[in-house]
Amino acid sequence: MSISNIIRDQIRTILPTAFICWGAVQRVNITNGIRFKSSGMVRWKGYVEIVYNHGTDLYDLKFFKMRKGERKTNVNLEGVYVEDLVKVIDGVVG
Repeated sequence: MSISNIIRDQIRTILPTAFICWGAVQRVNITNGIRFKSSGMVRWKGYVEIVYNHGTDLYDLKFFKMRKGERKTNVNLEGVYVEDLVKVIDGVVG
């Protein structure tokens, strides 16, 4: 099972409708994590990247937007516990 599937399943266990609430589209498996774009009826529209950090056994979150081919990071959070993933993403995305 890939890390992106594990992250997806962990989020769905905490809140089964989380990805729907965030308007998650364009879900992509990345190295050690998952990336999706939040859209729809949310406060913050952009990309969310969740990366598993093997050394700390925690997650690093990046919230960014793409402007003219350039990545503009809005929020960068390190050391998020699995049980806090939904709460932290909700706090930024809305």
